[in-house]
Amino acid sequence: MQEQQMNDDQHFFDLWLNGKSEGFSALYEKYKTRVFGFLVRMTGDREIAEDLLQETFFAALRNADQFDRSRSFLSWLFGIAHKRTIDFFRHAKVETEHKQDAETAIGSKIEAPDQQLSNQDLRALINEAVETLDPLQREVFLLRELGGVPFKEIAKIMDCPINTALGRMRLALKNIRKELKKRGIDGVQ
Repeated sequence: MQEQQMNDDQHFFDLWLNGKSEGFSALYEKYKTRVFGFLVRMTGDREIAEDLLQETFFAALRNADQFDRSRSFLSWLFGIAHKRTIDFFRHAKVETEHKQDAETAIGSKIEAPDQQLSNQDLRALINEAVETLDPLQREVFLLRELGGVPFKEIAKIMDCPINTALGRMRLALKNIRKELKKRGIDGVQ
């Protein structure tokens, strides 16, 4: 399945490189929501995320010759989105408070340990817990949970050893559980 997806993506990418707009359109439609969700969660601002989404795809077009066909197109896009986000924060020189984005809420796979809590309430609490994470832990968590990016690719995107990426994810999960426990939610795995 994943190999077929990579083949489809490479086919659309080749069309795009050859000036066929349907190649770009297919890749944009296929991945814009996932990349946008990542950018919203990283910046906390939908307008900034929209700008960064456009910059991500423009950077992909400008740097198409750097695409490593042994990687997935989505991982490559997440790498570009990561760099655009870092550039945004570096140039803005501000730390923004992250807001909850209900459309791309984390926690859809987690069942409420307390039947009194709805999944929506639990997702809101998890989103709040995610916002308390260290930026590097939050980024690994979001790449993995929103993007489904493999840890090997996360390590490449974040330019760190795979064990560092895995360690950041473990810390992120530990800190999310700790934050949820503070809020009266215990037993989330």
